[in-house]
Amino acid sequence: MAFLMHVLLRKQDAGIFIGSVLWLLLSCGFSFGVESDINCLKSIKASLEDTLGYLNASWDFNDNTEGFICNFLGVECWHPHESKVLNLKLSDLGLKGSFPKGVANCTSLTGLDLSSNQLNGPLPTDIDKIITFITSLDLSSNSFTGQIPMKLSNCSYLNVLKLDNNKFSGIIPPELGQLTRIKIFSVANNQLSGPVPNFNNTSFGPESYANNTGLCGGPLKHCPPV
Repeated sequence: MAFLMHVLLRKQDAGIFIGSVLWLLLSCGFSFGVESDINCLKSIKASLEDTLGYLNASWDFNDNTEGFICNFLGVECWHPHESKVLNLKLSDLGLKGSFPKGVANCTSLTGLDLSSNQLNGPLPTDIDKIITFITSLDLSSNSFTGQIPMKLSNCSYLNVLKLDNNKFSGIIPPELGQLTRIKIFSVANNQLSGPVPNFNNTSFGPESYANNTGLCGGPLKHCPPV
């Protein structure tokens, strides 16, 4: 009898131990996720010039209440009491600077809207490592320059890609045609040239490519023979 009780107690202790370990691992993972998303927003705020003061007025990191960043302007969370950022909607806030690489720390981010600001410079060539799970990317109506990164084609969850009204030049990477989930695509009003991509599962009208005099193919004029 004593032996049986000893075995049962050992099993009970083992269960408590395993449960404690699982709880600790989950807690650590959640804490890391929360801290990561807070650092993401801190980095974005630090890297951009907030000319109209919207972020300075709203993004107060001195508040330590649970889920406090979910109340920030333009921030949508998975759950209002968990600091896991789902969408960033920072359109038309007068923001200046380059593409905020700190977005990479928002590891659960699915939507990024930086449209109608004053952002400039080239996009990161490793952008696929920064916005891995993005389904919607809107960078329209800024002053981004350089080439459209080929590695955007690795962002395989993209449904929406809006790069119109910038200063992108060069070709549109043909690899973008591999984006099988894409539904909305626009590169209108840039300085692009060469053939347009051949999208595997859909097609886009001339309005998606408007006012890039060097573009050809698809719904546009035929490309000249090579």
